[in-house]
Amino acid sequence: MHNWMQAFVGVFSHPLHTVSKAGGAYEIKLPAGTYEITAIHEKLGTQKQMVTVAENGSADLNFTFKAN
Repeated sequence: MHNWMQAFVGVFSHPLHTVSKAGGAYEIKLPAGTYEITAIHEKLGTQKQMVTVAENGSADLNFTFKAN
């Protein structure tokens, strides 16, 4: 492994996860309910937000990471 190479592995006990696309957009299909969503940036840290999804509904949730 070279010193500029990195790898991240996420192991989950559930199927409710996703990876953002170019530009940061993401989509995750969730059953109705209230969830704590965690966004992780490899250099800028972790953010958490709560979201409630209605039956047959959708919700928007945005995270903003800022460099120090």
